[in-house]
Amino acid sequence: MKGVVVLLVLLCSGLTAAMIATPENEEENCQSVMCNMQRKIEVMENRLVVAERQVETLKTKAETNVAFSAGFGGTGYYGPFNVDKTLVYENVLTNLGNAYNPATGIFTAPVGGVYHFSVYHHSGSNRRSDSVLFKNKEQIAFISAMNKDGSYNGSNGIILQLEEGDVVYVVLKDNSWIWDKVNNGGANGWCHFNGILLFAQ
Repeated sequence: MKGVVVLLVLLCSGLTAAMIATPENEEENCQSVMCNMQRKIEVMENRLVVAERQVETLKTKAETNVAFSAGFGGTGYYGPFNVDKTLVYENVLTNLGNAYNPATGIFTAPVGGVYHFSVYHHSGSNRRSDSVLFKNKEQIAFISAMNKDGSYNGSNGIILQLEEGDVVYVVLKDNSWIWDKVNNGGANGWCHFNGILLFAQ
């Protein structure tokens, strides 16, 4: 019995001694706390860098100005053709951001965002005028004008959400005409393709 009591006393003494803080233990605990704090600081610094990059990206997009207006600039009837034709509006009135290419008739979105596009066409007398606004290879909106008793104007407008690099253009349908003329008095014609960035995303 005495042996058991002695053994219990020794065990309790050992546990008490183990629980007593020593300078070495304090140093290890301090280093562990410092390491944890350092890790947390590094995580916060990384998050701050990511947040700053995101702010700069949003700021750049917000400062992006994109707007264009281009007239077809013809001298009379254009068409008809037995195939669809992309219309090239060469008479550029406005091209902020240089996203519209007057050599191809294609607008390429420089940033992702919401854009507004409009198309205005003149059919000429007793002629069929059918065209389509495309986003990439998808038909989005139709522009049509036809009147047996005289000439008519056709127009359409639409708001599109675009990703950077998406393209928008107008195609004249087969067996269709448009009529345009730039007057000597300074008027910029009858047929136009316009677009503007409403806001970037």
